[in-house]
Amino acid sequence: MTIMNELRRAFRESTSEVEALLGMEDKGWINLSTANQIITDQERKTTVAKARYYAIKDPLGCRSVHLMTDYVFGTGISWSCEDEKTHDIMSLFWGAQQNAVALSPRGQHKSSEKLLVDGEIFFALFLGSAGEATIRRIDPLEITQIISNPDDVDDVRYYLREWTNQQGQVKQAYYRSFANEENKAVLDSMNRSVTATEDALVYHLAINDFATIRGVSYLYPAIGYMEAYREFLKARLAIMLALSKFAWRTKLKGTQATVNATKAQIEAEDAGAGQWLVENLSSDTQPIKTETGATQAYQDGRMLKLQVCSATGWPEQYYGDISIGNLATAKTVELPVMKMCQSYQSIWRGAFIDILDKVLEHAGILEERRYVDLAFPAITPADESALAQNISVIAGVFPEFLGSLDVQQQALLSIGIDDVNEVLDDIAANPRPPPPPKVIMMPTGIPPQEKQPPEELAKQESIGKLYLAVKGLRAALSTSNGGSHEMRDLQGAEGDRVSGGLDTDKVSSLQRKGRG
Repeated sequence: MTIMNELRRAFRESTSEVEALLGMEDKGWINLSTANQIITDQERKTTVAKARYYAIKDPLGCRSVHLMTDYVFGTGISWSCEDEKTHDIMSLFWGAQQNAVALSPRGQHKSSEKLLVDGEIFFALFLGSAGEATIRRIDPLEITQIISNPDDVDDVRYYLREWTNQQGQVKQAYYRSFANEENKAVLDSMNRSVTATEDALVYHLAINDFATIRGVSYLYPAIGYMEAYREFLKARLAIMLALSKFAWRTKLKGTQATVNATKAQIEAEDAGAGQWLVENLSSDTQPIKTETGATQAYQDGRMLKLQVCSATGWPEQYYGDISIGNLATAKTVELPVMKMCQSYQSIWRGAFIDILDKVLEHAGILEERRYVDLAFPAITPADESALAQNISVIAGVFPEFLGSLDVQQQALLSIGIDDVNEVLDDIAANPRPPPPPKVIMMPTGIPPQEKQPPEELAKQESIGKLYLAVKGLRAALSTSNGGSHEMRDLQGAEGDRVSGGLDTDKVSSLQRKGRG
């Protein structure tokens, strides 16, 4: 029995040691039994704090957030609508001074940066009795609980907010979600009935929320590599400082007294640049080679920075290193960047449409009259010039084309006008008479050609202009949706036989189709 007890004790000790080692190795691994909580609530709060730190202090983190916001929002979102009453409500809401913190170009940029850094943003919408509305943001760290329908986690009913005001008072409030304007009661995790204690409606917008109901920071996958890159640069700086401590090395023949005397002489003299160094055969002074291995270090650091690029979606030339970029690589990487920016635009467009729909509904606007067109600035400047050119060409064929508010809005944006709504309102309030038609003088000395009926010439010219205009507009729109930034001149291509700006074969084909 004694031997068996000893064996059992030895087995338990060895097993406990193995379990302890395995426990240390398991740090950072996912427990499959709790896989629905990949990021705990405390880890989420820690991530938000880290992301805020790196978005402000780290060059890569700061650059990543600003790139996304600047490319997507640029000079700010503009809006337009055709219904007069809807326009009045939108002007009051979007142009209100108290709403500028969220809806002005500066407010839009701040909201975008908060969403990217924190991974989520909460808008509180206060609906007044006279149809007015006020919008504010709530710090995600103050939202401590999201209360949903017990049988449907996506049916969010309430948000619990806990915060401390400037007077040091601890506050607590329950807000209705946008989907629970009727204030339907629901049971929380403690089986208590919950109803709203505040009048505001809360709109929750989150990113990277596929595995959790809360959002995760845009910078979260890159934070670890940002930390490693900072430590790498610190180590490189330490090496450079250490190597720069000594610049010259002198070998002397003699005793220690000779060395001490030479050292004292060097320290006593302040040798300026461009002086002579005189020495005999007993002294040999050489510069110290300070090869730091910078070439290999550049590649090592680049590997870390590429992980940040992969996490954020921006190629490395966007972070200041243009030595690796050229025209071919720029064309290759621009499409993923364009798609990423367009995807982020669609997220914000959907959020603003939801908020505006609630404001218009509260103001008594019927659903079929609530349409508001939100226009984001062009992602690339090449889109603007191509769009402006082709709008001008189409307007020459279809003057009524310029009567569309969408076309007017895009045309104003393409020439760099920021406050589109103000300009459109001014155009509507002060209509200008159309300019007189231009008289085109034909040059003299052209040899006579076979005459064609005037109506046939006019038809060919109109079809030619229309063909080129539609083709150009399609190319411009495809460019704004992520195509190439280059667009060849559609008019005056060398070697084409053009009748009114169109190949005569194509004109004949279009005419046959028109007669059919």
